[in-house]
Amino acid sequence: MIPLNRIRFSITFFLLFCAACNDGGDLSEREPPRARELPSVSERPVRIGFDGPRFDACYGYGRVVRLNPRGDNYLSVRAAPSASADEVDRIGMGRGVSMCQQTGNWIGIVYPPDIEQPVDCGVGSPVPNVREYEGPCKSGWVNENFIQLIAG
Repeated sequence: MIPLNRIRFSITFFLLFCAACNDGGDLSEREPPRARELPSVSERPVRIGFDGPRFDACYGYGRVVRLNPRGDNYLSVRAAPSASADEVDRIGMGRGVSMCQQTGNWIGIVYPPDIEQPVDCGVGSPVPNVREYEGPCKSGWVNENFIQLIAG
């Protein structure tokens, strides 16, 4: 005769084993696996005035370089210093930009909205304190590897 404890143990083990193997649903009802999504990066406005009230609002002037002519041939301007931030604009080879802020390998830039019509972006003169850039030109973040310092 089999002891009652051994029967209880066997039944409990069998039920736990079955529960562990059961995923709780029909395989045809499962969602397919999804690609891992990058976390959303919040917008981060470019700030000016880091060198104090006696110096220009932006520390340098540069131009877009090293774009692949066989590729997209543009530089993405981002809403924040991250490759996963939203693209807010695209600028081409040779485009001049004011370099205002550095975060890691990202540069906060300010540039005229239209390359054909020069506009004073207001960053070539001192500002009293550090603040967010508010226009009249465009601003955003680009990877430093595609900007060559010309002056500053």
